[in-house]
Parts: sequence; C-alpha cells; structure tokens
Amino acid sequence: MQQRDRLLWQVARSTGGWTSLFLAAALLDAAASLAMPVALAAAIDAALGGDSTGPALVWLVGLLAVSTLAQLTAELVEATTAARATGRLRHRALGHLFALDLGGQRRFAEGDLLNRLLQGTAETAKVGPSMAGAVVSLLTSIAGIVALLLIDPLAGLVFLLGAPVVWRLARGFLGSSTELTERYQTAYSGLAARFVDAMSGVRTIRASGTADREARRVLVPLRDLRRYGEALWNAQRDVGWKLAVLVAVLQVSVLATAGHGVIAGRVSPGELIALNTYLGYAFGVFRQVGTLAHLGRARGSAAGISEVLHTPAPAGATGPPLPAGTGAVSLRGVRVSDGDRALLDGVDLDIPAGATVAVVGGSGGGKSTLAAVVGGLWQPDAGAVTIDGMSLWQADQRSVRDAVAHAFERPVLLGETVADAVAYGDRPVAPDALRGALRDSRAESFVERLPLGRATPVAGLRLSGGELQRLGLARALCRDARILVLDDTTSSLDTVTEREVSLAMDRAARHRTRLVVTHRAATVRRADLVVWVEDNGIRATGSHETLAADPDYRALFQQPRGDAAEYAAEDIPLVARPRTMEQA
Repeated sequence: MQQRDRLLWQVARSTGGWTSLFLAAALLDAAASLAMPVALAAAIDAALGGDSTGPALVWLVGLLAVSTLAQLTAELVEATTAARATGRLRHRALGHLFALDLGGQRRFAEGDLLNRLLQGTAETAKVGPSMAGAVVSLLTSIAGIVALLLIDPLAGLVFLLGAPVVWRLARGFLGSSTELTERYQTAYSGLAARFVDAMSGVRTIRASGTADREARRVLVPLRDLRRYGEALWNAQRDVGWKLAVLVAVLQVSVLATAGHGVIAGRVSPGELIALNTYLGYAFGVFRQVGTLAHLGRARGSAAGISEVLHTPAPAGATGPPLPAGTGAVSLRGVRVSDGDRALLDGVDLDIPAGATVAVVGGSGGGKSTLAAVVGGLWQPDAGAVTIDGMSLWQADQRSVRDAVAHAFERPVLLGETVADAVAYGDRPVAPDALRGALRDSRAESFVERLPLGRATPVAGLRLSGGELQRLGLARALCRDARILVLDDTTSSLDTVTEREVSLAMDRAARHRTRLVVTHRAATVRRADLVVWVEDNGIRATGSHETLAADPDYRALFQQPRGDAAEYAAEDIPLVARPRTMEQA
C-alpha cells in the first residue's frame, strides 16, 4: 500500500464514529428508497385489482418520511465529519512541520505548503464520507440489480451484460484522475509559491516598475494548471459520455425485455413500474464516476500531505536532560546538506563556556547554518554537536530549549500583545525577567511609548526593523539560557543604539556563552574569539587583531587598509573587556 493510501485509511479510521453514523443514515435512506418501489407496486396492483390501497399508501408515505430524514442526517453528519477530519489532519501536518529541523522545512516553499495544508487537507479529509457513500451507493446498486433479477431474471441478465465494460471504464478513470490531480496540485503549489515570493518583494517590484513582468512570472504555472485541469475534466467527460451511451442502450434493452414479460404474463403492471425504479438504482453503479473523481482527488491530495508527514524529523529524544554546565559547545566533523549542495562540511569547532564568539564571513558561506546547528535548529547529516559534554541530539529536547536561546535578524512577533511576544515560549516568564529583558535590549523606551505599552496588541503594530530586532533580543534574554545564539540581530540598529545594546548585553549576559553572527567590525572587536566561515567551512579562528592581518578578512568589512595594525586599532571599544577566558 502506498503512503498516500495509508494516509487515506488513517484519516478514514480517525473519523470512525462520525463515518459510522453517516454510513448508518445513508444505509437507512437506501433501505427506505429500495422499499418504496415495492410499496408503490403493491398500491398499483391493488388499485388495478379493485382492492384497498390505503395500507400500501401509508407504508409508502412512511418510507418517504424516513428517507427524507435520513438524507438530512447524512448531509449534516457528512459536513461535520469532513470538518473534524480536516482539523485533525491540519493539526497533525502542522505539528510534524514544526518538528522538522530547518533542513526538512526548506524542502517546501511557503506557497506550496499553504496549498498542501489548506486545499490538500480539505480534499483528503473527505475520504471517510466519500468511501462510505461509495459503499452505500454500490450496495444500493447491487440491491437494485438483485431486485431486477427477482422481478424478471431475463431483464436482469440483460442488464448484467454491461458490467464488464463499466468496470473497465471505472478502473482506468480512477488511475488517470489520481495522476492528473497530483500534477494539478503540483502546478497549483508552484503558482502559490511564486505569489508568496512576489508579495514578500512587493516594495522592490513597485520601486522597479516591474509589476507587469512580475505578474507574468507569477502566472507562468497557469499554463500547466489549465492543461491538467482540462485533462481531468476531459477524462471525466470521456468516461461520462461512454457511460451515458451504455446506460441508454441498456435501459432500452432491459425495459423492452420487461415489456415483453408483461405481454407474456410473467411480469405484472405494478412489477413493471417497480422494475423501472429498480433499474434506476441499478444504474447507480454506472454513476460511480463522480465518486471515483472525488476519490481520485483525495488520493492526489493525500500524496502531497504524505510527503510532508514522511519528511524525516529529528527524533524527539527522551534521553536524560543536558547536564548542568556553563555552556561549552563542541562540533566535530559536522556536515550539513541542502539536497546535493553542502552548506557546511567537515566543521570542527570548540566554543569555550562563557565566551563571546563572533561568526563572520561572506554571504552564503554558512554562517547562519552554523548558528542553527549550534542552537539545535538544524540536525547535521554527519558529525556530532555537544553541549557541556553531552550530545545535543541525544538529550531531552526540552532541556536543550532551556539551555539555548535564539534571536534572529528578522524576528516574528507571536502572541496577542507585545508582552506575549517577548515572553513567547513553552514556559512562563516572570514579570521581573520580562522587564529586565526589555531594559537590557534597549526596547523598554519605545515599548512604553506604544498606545497600551506592553499590553499593545501585536496585530496591526507597525515597528521599524531595529525595534523588531530589539524585541527579538528581549525574547532571547527572557530565558535564563546558558547559550545565546544571535544571528545578525543588530543589523538594523544604528551605530549608537547598537553600542548601547552591546554594552547592555555585556552586562546582562556576561556569564553566558554567546555565538554572534555579525557583519560589524565593532561587534567583532568585542568578541573573545572570531570564527571565519568561508566556502561552507571554517577558514580560520582567532582574535580579530590576529585575523586582520589577512587582506581577505579585512575585505569582509569593506574597509580595505594597507596596514593591518592600523586597521586593528581602529574603532577602539568603548569599554575594556577582559580578554582571558578565565576573566570572561
């Protein structure tokens, strides 16, 4: 069984109670519908024979009422079942997505994920009612065929002549509709991904005057979208008209046979009318094309959801927590890949406890990947990462989150209010810790000027890049973490504010290990150790003054100088930090 079919079965089982209720209501409706022709035939034959039709009519009205009530119940339960299954599947998919490391998440574009998590889950979640409906429809059709055989065996045999043709058509349509749905979903995901990319760069598009060109680029997948959509409808149309011809031929043949039975005396007039009704039920087996189309779309959508769910996630280690320590980090033979491209390869690095380590290098060299690996956001493909002597990926992950705090270049505010966003995490933050983090990140002043201060809602809040970065720093400082991973978190701050924040961080986090990805020479000079990342590996480590002897290193800061000593002496730190590890 393929992954997509296993997922469909799991979704169907997860709605077992509601699906069973839908199945019961649908079966009750089918049973009442199947009994109505018998009651109608009895009433007609009684009328033709001069007997009372009262009991048969009462029975007929009762069956009609039961059928109507069952139909309403089935429709209500079907909608409820699909909604509940969609919610569960989205929760499961999102939970797995959030459990992936950055390598797993990078496999999917944002627009592609939106399509899978919204449209894909909604289509997949319909499988329970669809399968139950298909079963009821099939049983009703079989019952109709049996009734034909009981009323007039010859007419029933004529009908059965078309069964092999129907099976062949249905089987081919299910396979083609599944494949076409997968291709349609892929094209739709490409369109969504391009649209999300365009929206993220809307200011650049506006400033460049390239709106028409960008619109054409975004809409390129429409060609494939139309092609696969038309192919799906054409497949449904082709099987539809073939079945329509088959139905017409069979209907005429069956009724002609039954009509001859009336003349021959083997079929009564009432039975002829009942046979005509049962013939409509029997033809339901030919109308399974719509059900097969739904099932095909569900299978195609399930393939996309299955790909997300089967993307390997780091094991949620249930081992012992990280040992108490001061934040010493070690990397040995670390390799990280993105597809066939190595982002880091053969990295060995020791970060002393309590040290401030600056990570520098050119764009795309692997700085942020190194920070993600150290902080446990990206599991390496090879090699080991340890914190205070214990493997990061074998320790209980909650203890890892307690030990490591992150701040990013473009933080996202999550929560209802500013206070919620700063305190965001899996454990509550004390009010004193929240105030101290806002103070040390130099965010307290502008937060107090907001309409409701820390209670200001995040929705609709407009902040500058520097203000967002300071709130991101505050969020990291809220945790009493022994290691801080700061990925270019002051790039949007002006020089004066950056110095103020750095000095405050020196005081607030002087006993913590800090890994700082940065492009600023002033930040690098305050570090105890500089890690120079280049070509997906570590080119050199050492002090800023030592590395500044290399002209390639000086070029990183776009301040080429002929004299390394003069360059190293430029922009002397505002305060003298202790330079030995023991003093730090």
